[in-house]
Amino acid sequence: KVSDTIMVETKDFVKASIKVSYCVDFDEKYMDKWFAVDNYVKYLCDRQRSLIKREIKKYNIEEFYANATDIIRNVAIGYNPNAERCESEKTIPAGRFFKENGMLVYDVEVLTINVDSDIAEMLEVHQREMIEKAMLLNDAEAKIKLVEAIAEADQKEAEVAKAKRLH
Repeated sequence: KVSDTIMVETKDFVKASIKVSYCVDFDEKYMDKWFAVDNYVKYLCDRQRSLIKREIKKYNIEEFYANATDIIRNVAIGYNPNAERCESEKTIPAGRFFKENGMLVYDVEVLTINVDSDIAEMLEVHQREMIEKAMLLNDAEAKIKLVEAIAEADQKEAEVAKAKRLH
């Protein structure tokens, strides 16, 4: 495992600190390249930091905060749900592979995400409000379905009664 702390900035200029832990392995087929990189930890952290910083710059703080683990994980292990792997890549296990030294990041854990306490508080208040509103919306939709079901049952009952009177 390799841990790192990454300082990032969102597209709305909010700074955050992210602590991650990478699960790393080396592919035996690349054994001759294992020592091609002097300091694999520094190399890994530098490359991952660059990729993660660039990706997070695409999101505002609200989008990032709500989806941080998935965003970081997808970048760190190179996950792209729409990508098709070529034949030579199918022999390499899933994860972010570094051909330079045969290193594979096969998992990442996001340990902490820290933003300014004022911004974190605003985000938490906003999330609570959104949850509350979502619950109110679900309630309203359930009531509408119930009223519709009752109206439909009343209509069927009236049709049955009308059919009985005609016979």
